[in-house]
Amino acid sequence: MTESGGAGFRQAREAVTRLLDDQLVPLTGLAERFAGLVPGESVGQVTEKRHLAGLLPGIEAALQASDLAAGLGFAAAPGVVEDRDHYLLWLQKHAGGVRRLSLNLAPGDPDLYDYHDTEWFSGAQRLGAPAAYGPYVDYAGADLLVVTIAVPVLAGGRFAGVAGTDLLAEALEHRLIQLLRPLPGDAVLVAPDRSVIAAGTPRWMPGERLAVHPARDAGRYLAVETVNDWTGWVLALADATT
Repeated sequence: MTESGGAGFRQAREAVTRLLDDQLVPLTGLAERFAGLVPGESVGQVTEKRHLAGLLPGIEAALQASDLAAGLGFAAAPGVVEDRDHYLLWLQKHAGGVRRLSLNLAPGDPDLYDYHDTEWFSGAQRLGAPAAYGPYVDYAGADLLVVTIAVPVLAGGRFAGVAGTDLLAEALEHRLIQLLRPLPGDAVLVAPDRSVIAAGTPRWMPGERLAVHPARDAGRYLAVETVNDWTGWVLALADATT
């Protein structure tokens, strides 16, 4: 990968990195609160009343404070919450305020929302680190185009689930465009699957999938650099005249 984008490119990369890392702050805070409420020996016997209800004020405050998040909460791993393989403590913003997300988590139901198999949940579990997935249309939850970010939640060293947030893709794109547009060239932020997250030029549209990922085609760009290791997103800068 080249590093020839100049000071403006490096500054934009750092600004994008900060913006994304800032989204982890309420999630790591939620994970720490869970660990404080649930002793390691209680994993498997966690209940909403005894343990998880104490998370709700912090979840609501973090959601209300965010200008990007449509939802935020905790998703439990199997065998963590007493008598439940699936458990969500997830709040969403709506026109009328904040309310709890209600999905079908009934065991054995063919319409069960099995979030354990989603890329955002399994990615954070597999990596043992923050993971990002999207943009995608969250038909099961927000029914909006979102980017989901999740961090592992541990209790007594055991994986207990994830703390996650659904960021509105349009709002995130708007913030990113403000950082990319001033660059002297055509800047584009690309996910590992070649999907365009945001671009500072009409040359690329959000959601468009590039024929070749910039990391595999660095010779066509003035600069190509990863913005956050945990997202896998890459910022690339192309000559506007080509």
